[in-house]
Amino acid sequence: MRNFLSEYTARADDLSGFYEGFPQALGDSPPTSRSWNAELIQDINTFHSDRGHSTDFSGDEAVIITGQQPGIFTGPLYSIYKAVTALKLARKMQEKTGVATVPVFWVGSEDHDFEEACTTHFLGKNHEPFPVHYQPSQPVDDLPMYKVAVDESLHAAIDEAAANTGGSEFREEVAALLHATLDVSDSLADWTTRLLMELFKDTPLVFFAPHLPAARYLAADIIEREIRDPLATTALLNEAGSALERLDFSAQIVKKESECSFFIENGGRRQKVLYEKGRFLTPEDESEYSEADLLKRLAASPEVFSPNVALRCIVQQHLFPAAAYIAGPGELAYWAQLKGVFERHGQPMPVIYPRARCALTTIKLNKLLRKLGLSVGDLERHEDGLLEEALRSTSKNPGFEFEREQRGELETTLGRLVEGLEKDAPTAAAMAKSLREDVGSKLDRIERAILNSDDSKTDTTRKQLRRLCNSLAPLRKPQERVYNIFSYLFEYGWGLIPRLIDELDIESFERMEIEL
Repeated sequence: MRNFLSEYTARADDLSGFYEGFPQALGDSPPTSRSWNAELIQDINTFHSDRGHSTDFSGDEAVIITGQQPGIFTGPLYSIYKAVTALKLARKMQEKTGVATVPVFWVGSEDHDFEEACTTHFLGKNHEPFPVHYQPSQPVDDLPMYKVAVDESLHAAIDEAAANTGGSEFREEVAALLHATLDVSDSLADWTTRLLMELFKDTPLVFFAPHLPAARYLAADIIEREIRDPLATTALLNEAGSALERLDFSAQIVKKESECSFFIENGGRRQKVLYEKGRFLTPEDESEYSEADLLKRLAASPEVFSPNVALRCIVQQHLFPAAAYIAGPGELAYWAQLKGVFERHGQPMPVIYPRARCALTTIKLNKLLRKLGLSVGDLERHEDGLLEEALRSTSKNPGFEFEREQRGELETTLGRLVEGLEKDAPTAAAMAKSLREDVGSKLDRIERAILNSDDSKTDTTRKQLRRLCNSLAPLRKPQERVYNIFSYLFEYGWGLIPRLIDELDIESFERMEIEL
């Protein structure tokens, strides 16, 4: 299976037809700008002012946009990297083209995947990840995030996180902000938004939530088109997914043929809509609707309709003149299925720009990596293989060096044996190949026995590896997908955000490292 991110950033020819252009060409021509809707501008300004912040835009700028589902403590680090990438790319676009460009962060307040939002991890004082989980006192199944309440148990979670993470100088101040914003938040989406606004308060980043009244009203045009032809978008998505699979990529969006591209809120809960035998169905509550029923409901109550993951991208472009969308690796792939949907709705497809990827490290961790002969990327591999590689890199056992010398001679001799027999005695050559493989396997076992002969060294190396993995690749995943920004703010303070803005290189599509 081909790696989508590496192929996309290398501008693979067979991917060009799935996009309007590759990210390297962004800014070669001025982005399109247009006036934003006046009611939308007013709602966005009110959205900020109600949370104690102001905005600085005219409403006729081009847009660089990104977004993420709400989550406790703002969710994984990559949400912050998305925001920083949008900030820096908007600045770069404006400098390069002379067109006023605004960075926008779309807080996914309509999303209802609570399982993804309710757990986060912190790096503890003992260099081990510990989870913090939010379990509301009331049921939240299928509730959009702007309706998921925050309760007192989150204050205890803040205290738990502050007490168990490293650092002391900034801990009380950071915890105080978390408590204060939680006290005035009316939902999980609201708490996420307030925290992000505080973290980026000295920047031009504009925050937006799709449940704002003007946004729902404006999105109704897109929803109406879907109601009138309810399965056209699904067919386009699945066709594009099949085309990607023929190129040895994975389809990220796979829909049932009867699945519509929008949701309905019934009783406050967000429900999937199917279209079967000329009728619309919501399986969760077994309701049934005609096209006329839904169109009438849309006209009266557009706020109960919302787009799915694919249609959200169309609504986004309908609301904002986005020149680019900042996407993570998984998003890059599903955007490849959307070009036909943009064309169907008459919307220009933005350039999809990979977000910055980063590992936050320290002098001590980097020194340990070098000592063990490993890279950050290596740490996502299985621990047993890492331990063996680290022991090989650091071994000073004379027996190991002797075995390596003898192994080289044996491999050379057996290689010559195979080569000498291949022409005139192929059966014997096959036996010689088998012997070479068997000898190699037994030599591997001998090496492992030598490397593990010093129990104290093996134990020390294993502990060093676990510290590295827990810090830089927790749960065998990239750090940015597990830890949240507050895990580091407790220790390094508010100056970390401007430092990330300054040091993250958005033009490098490789994972970088920042030494704290």
